[in-house]
Amino acid sequence: MSRPRALQIEPVTPEDLPDILALQRRAYASEAARYPEVPLPPMTESLDDLAADAQRRTLLKGRLNGRLMAAVRGHVGSDGLGHIGRLMVAPEFQGQGFGTALLEAMEAALRAQTLELFTGARSSANLRLYERLGYRRHRMEARGGVELVFLRKMKGPVTYE
Repeated sequence: MSRPRALQIEPVTPEDLPDILALQRRAYASEAARYPEVPLPPMTESLDDLAADAQRRTLLKGRLNGRLMAAVRGHVGSDGLGHIGRLMVAPEFQGQGFGTALLEAMEAALRAQTLELFTGARSSANLRLYERLGYRRHRMEARGGVELVFLRKMKGPVTYE
């Protein structure tokens, strides 16, 4: 799926962080309902935590007509893997290609041949999206009482300009 034409994707700025955190809480509310037995980190993260994460990772945002619609985080770890996380789309706009567009933009931004992300085992819509985009289940891991599914995707050869 190609990026929706009107979605403007760009790096997150420090001024965006309060809006990103508010979007995150809204977007992850349905995930939190799937896992009521544990507090999910996206629901408990503070603005200071987000600001610290923004110093270490690449954060991208998607805006439509100036409105924040989606965001994602990524980084290349010491293991050489491109780690992607906290993909979020405003709940009222999910299923319209915004998550796909942000994920594809982050994949392009990370200088790693192998990409990895994870989601909860009960998050069937997330699993369908990731598998549709070429991610394959790699391993399962229990973390904090939640069964996580880790998925990986190989990019084509990495070229550096």
